[in-house]
Amino acid sequence: MRIYVMALLLAGMMALVAPSVQAEGELMVMPASLKLDNTRDRTVSVKNLGDAPLYLSVSVQQVANPGMEPEVKVPLSQVEHPGLLASPDKITLGPGQSRTISLKSLHKPEAEHLYRLYIVPVRAMQVHQAPEGTIEAPMSVAVGYGVLVRHLPPLEIQTTGWTHRCQARGLMLENTGSLRVILSKVTGDNGLLKERLALFPGTPHIFNSKHVSLMAGDQKHELECP
Repeated sequence: MRIYVMALLLAGMMALVAPSVQAEGELMVMPASLKLDNTRDRTVSVKNLGDAPLYLSVSVQQVANPGMEPEVKVPLSQVEHPGLLASPDKITLGPGQSRTISLKSLHKPEAEHLYRLYIVPVRAMQVHQAPEGTIEAPMSVAVGYGVLVRHLPPLEIQTTGWTHRCQARGLMLENTGSLRVILSKVTGDNGLLKERLALFPGTPHIFNSKHVSLMAGDQKHELECP
């Protein structure tokens, strides 16, 4: 009898300290990156793999300094001539449900631009006994996804190229084409500067070094400044 009572007490104590298990939504987004031009719209697929509904907020930001770290991102509402549009901007997903987000090019850029499509799960949180006139706002409760979107110029003006210039601070790498160029193993006077560098039109990189070596594809380049 004593053993039985102790077992009941132990079970009760475990129930008090055990964390409650709540059903949660689990978001899957595909693809992680894509190219967009004026020839056709593109889509991003979102799916709820969890056991609870997901409420998603969808927004777009333009990367003002593509290829640089840290990125400087500008909300699309603050961009004078936004290059793309995403719809819808709000999505509700039940367990197992999937939807698509449509991306539409608004104009033909002369050079490649970089955007991030953000898909963030939110949950409306209600404040009980709040003063009259207060506003209930959605609050982020989960990690969102930032899909990389490369907005490309028309095929007939797509070009690639790069050059270097000597500056007072050192050596500058500059894109001379309309598409990004990927360079690797960028090394200066004091060692490795960048393992991988994405050089975008309009965003030069300046290194405090008079000598820079790098790989462009499988070709090595040695750059010197006096």
